[in-house]
Amino acid sequence: MSDVSKPQTGSVAALGAIVTGALILQVASTIMNTVVPLRMALEEQPLLLIGLVGSAYSVGFLLGCFWIPALIRRVGHIRGFAVFASLQAALTLSFPVLPVEWWSLTRFVMGVAAAGHSICIESWISGQARSSHRGRIFGIYQILNRLALIGSQVGIGYVAIQTHDVFLIASVAFSIALIPVSLTRAKGPESAELVSVRLKTLWQQAPAAVIGCLYVGLVSGPLTNVVPAYGILIGLGQQRALLLTAVIQLGALLLQWPIGWLADRVDSRRVLLGATAATALSAATLGALFLSGTTQRDWWLYGLFALTGGCSVPLYTVAVTHAYFRLGRDQAVGLSAGLLFLWSVGATIGPLVATAVMQIVGPQGLLLYIGVLSLAVASYFAMRILTNPIAPEAAAARTPAETSLPDLGPRPRQSEL
Repeated sequence: MSDVSKPQTGSVAALGAIVTGALILQVASTIMNTVVPLRMALEEQPLLLIGLVGSAYSVGFLLGCFWIPALIRRVGHIRGFAVFASLQAALTLSFPVLPVEWWSLTRFVMGVAAAGHSICIESWISGQARSSHRGRIFGIYQILNRLALIGSQVGIGYVAIQTHDVFLIASVAFSIALIPVSLTRAKGPESAELVSVRLKTLWQQAPAAVIGCLYVGLVSGPLTNVVPAYGILIGLGQQRALLLTAVIQLGALLLQWPIGWLADRVDSRRVLLGATAATALSAATLGALFLSGTTQRDWWLYGLFALTGGCSVPLYTVAVTHAYFRLGRDQAVGLSAGLLFLWSVGATIGPLVATAVMQIVGPQGLLLYIGVLSLAVASYFAMRILTNPIAPEAAAARTPAETSLPDLGPRPRQSEL
């Protein structure tokens, strides 16, 4: 009989502590990700500055993916989690006293810390969960995470964001996230050597996955960091602008499972083609409604933005599925790092390009950006399908039992590609 006094790998209590801390972090992060661009829009800051602040966070996240793993290996997951939460809590309190021109630097450092949290949480869950349950636990975690995101965005609508209170609330949430993690008796997972997958290899073997991950970053970056400001610029009040950001995430939540289910059963490139084409059509329809001067447009506005989020944000999972199908599951960790890097590049560039287009043509430049980008990417996927049809033996290998979530558990050390 095992000693019950020892922390057990895969224990419900340990997983509960990790997930609880992660969900509280999601609430705090959502407050900051939403309030910063919304407050800048209400203060009539230049659109390019709003885009720069949003991109600075993504740049920090991108670089953090390279810098943070060595720190976590040195100090451990619990100490690392505490450092990143404390850093974000302190930086959040700096916003009311810093000139808005300095917010880019603050958001950059918060992006680095956010990358640290992501690495800590996902590797910790992977290490604690049994391999037979890992996919389901990650799925439940993602659903809870998105529900926390949506709830936070709706709740912000009832807070006076032009006061300092909202920053105090976010800072308190970052601090509270430390409590369940600090109280757990579970050990962090052993740090294994990463197996890298070169981007050149990824492009040669699965170019659709490369384009798909870049596309999701290029679209989700503006949908997260620019849409709150867009809502204010088109005349929505604070609550309705925040509701617009929430329905985007709601659409992504509702369509995540159907899109992933479909990607497990048909050529992933066809799913990517259909979803990007639907996103382009949704953006074009929204643009046409605004050009026509439609006044009763609220339901159309929210519905079509939900469709835009639902058809674009979940495509990251589809791109990952395609990459694993082409390169194999034994390169899971290296593949995940490469695909996350591509997403981060897109999320860095997207807000800057979107706000630049908005600066030139007005608020509806956001729809123009999303529509043209989605149409171009859909055209690329159509070309790939026509010129490189899936082989019959490869199609036969894709069975409904194949999951979209790879097994990211500890593996024997493998040689670098």
